[in-house]
Amino acid sequence: MSNQTLERQTVERHTQLATHLRYVAANSPYYQDLWRNAFSRVDTPLTALPVTDLDTYWAANTPTDNRVLTAPHMDGPVFKSGGTTGNPKFSFYSNDDWRHMCETFGAAMRRGGLRAGERVANLFYGGQLYASFLFIGRAIEQAGCGVQFPLSGSAPAEEVIKTIQQFRIETLACLPTTMLALLPEIEAAEPGSIPLRRVLYGGEAIFDDQIEALHRVLPHCAVQSVGIAGVDYGELGWSEPGTEQGVHRMFDDSTVLELLDERGEPIDEPGVAGELVITNFKRRLMPVVRYPVGDRGIWVDTPGTPARRFRVLGRSNNCARIGPVSLYAEDVHAVLRKVPYHGFINFQMVVEHSEHRDRCTLRIAVARPQAVPDTVKSAIVTALHAERPLIADVTAQNVIHPLAIEWVTPQQLIVNERTGKTLHVIDRRLELNA
Repeated sequence: MSNQTLERQTVERHTQLATHLRYVAANSPYYQDLWRNAFSRVDTPLTALPVTDLDTYWAANTPTDNRVLTAPHMDGPVFKSGGTTGNPKFSFYSNDDWRHMCETFGAAMRRGGLRAGERVANLFYGGQLYASFLFIGRAIEQAGCGVQFPLSGSAPAEEVIKTIQQFRIETLACLPTTMLALLPEIEAAEPGSIPLRRVLYGGEAIFDDQIEALHRVLPHCAVQSVGIAGVDYGELGWSEPGTEQGVHRMFDDSTVLELLDERGEPIDEPGVAGELVITNFKRRLMPVVRYPVGDRGIWVDTPGTPARRFRVLGRSNNCARIGPVSLYAEDVHAVLRKVPYHGFINFQMVVEHSEHRDRCTLRIAVARPQAVPDTVKSAIVTALHAERPLIADVTAQNVIHPLAIEWVTPQQLIVNERTGKTLHVIDRRLELNA
């Protein structure tokens, strides 16, 4: 790409972003309030605007009397994600916004190696307002290549294996946990009857031991991210064949991705960890401006690199991702308030990975750890399973390890060395040198 072309694209992107910010400021009551002292119609830099506060954003983004949307919701889908069972998060798309997101992601799948005629089994999950099955299905359509088999993640393993054999399916698009659940069936199948050559994973991180387990059964099967997207914030990153796990490229044509330090200042140099914050300047009905994704990351490339690469390091301080489960700090707060014990002081969630599965240890600070009755631990587990039923379901399926609880003193909680703040989520699965 020539310097002149790159400069022209940069100017065009800046113009589109500025136009979008003016539109949001004029039409979203929530952002009007948030930007009251920061936004100027002349040409406000993105970094002059405050980072979106997730609590107030979702409190305003409701099925009725919505203050985030820029217009009445007259067409397009509604999806649900995350949050507690009593307070789910709903994402609203116009048909134009939904089509653009699927087209953008589909084009990236094509750049990422999806071939004409490639036979893909879509094993993501759908129904109950969840988006991934529909999203990946439509993205493959918009990619303009590939033959799709929409089985879904809830299909029985024997049906999946039979379909792979009948249609000579070569690619699985799925959660890593879905892939792992199929391995015994694949290993038991007739030799040569499983032609799988590629796994496109998404929805959760994949780890070396999981890849090794796959390669023991299918030694030549490539493993690649399908890309990163969230129903709340949209498209985030796309993946190239052969790249390191966790490394993705930005969507320059529709998003601005920032890495922010603990003071909210931008990080530009490669290798320095920060919080991923995204702005999507093509999404008009439900704006996403300086929205914290919930993950930490580092830049891989230098500033100004087209489709700049970044590496995802794990969840930030508000949500633990345990296999396919998102467990928010607010979920744990809600549970501890319900348990009939009044000695809780603080807590943190530690996520680790062993034996092909994630494990979450809930470290709860009390004044005297040795004095907590044994019944309290079981009461917390029962209450968490009631609050987030998916935890019990995937534990029973051996997708994740059972939830562990550890009593500690407040001084034993791990804190940020600079600020002294308690780290509510500690993700030990992904390290800077991974």
